[in-house]
Amino acid sequence: MPVDPSYDRDAYIADLLNPDKGYFLIKNYFSDTEIDHYRNECEKFLRTGPVCVSRINTDWMPDYVQPRSHDKVGRTYRIYQYLHNDHSELTAAFFRKALSIRNTIEETWLGDPHYRSEKETLQNYIIVTKYITDTGYLPPHRDYYGPAPFPLLQSLVLLSRMPDDYTGGDFLLRTKKGTSLSLANDIGATKGDLLVFDKSLEHTVELTQAGTSTNLGRWSVLVGARAIRDSRLRGISKRFLYSHPFYPYTRPIAKALRVLGVPI
Repeated sequence: MPVDPSYDRDAYIADLLNPDKGYFLIKNYFSDTEIDHYRNECEKFLRTGPVCVSRINTDWMPDYVQPRSHDKVGRTYRIYQYLHNDHSELTAAFFRKALSIRNTIEETWLGDPHYRSEKETLQNYIIVTKYITDTGYLPPHRDYYGPAPFPLLQSLVLLSRMPDDYTGGDFLLRTKKGTSLSLANDIGATKGDLLVFDKSLEHTVELTQAGTSTNLGRWSVLVGARAIRDSRLRGISKRFLYSHPFYPYTRPIAKALRVLGVPI
């Protein structure tokens, strides 16, 4: 996909390497039509797609829904989408557009063998998140702790609008200098904007509450998330142990294997 004519690679790289930032924002990168079509597809898949309660990173895993929580309270639903799977023409175009500038920037660092090796080790995938009203949030975390000498990047796009569709639920990004930046108030991002950021930076999503005009809620997508691939044996085992309709009946087996130190 051609890069937008307003694209300024050097300025974006400077922002990414700036310890006071570590991100750049492109306003109005997606139209409401593009966003709404993609989110509507995701809403349908959330109702009808297969369910797996554990993330599985392989080059053959189909897309699936994951009820996701860091505790016993229901907080989010996730859809894991993989670039090796077939998607509608418009959704595939959405992915290409979200990744195009990120990929172009990362190409400038591929001459470093350590960066290239780390990048090739990790699988690209997509995480769509719907936050449950009054309980949905994400605690502070980082998505990458590895040794890459330059930033590994991921793209965040809001698929609904604050405060019409949800209130609260702000995304906070902590810079390498320790400053906490609000996606809404400091960075100024809203539905349709593209935030590209260093995945080693700590971030969190605050408690999400009802919108002022609709009951759509908070939807977002992280395009270009990365994780180490599971071995084929581990991927098959996890799919059997953690996928519906076998799960939760297989939960005791999975728990016993973890107690025995088996990496499942």
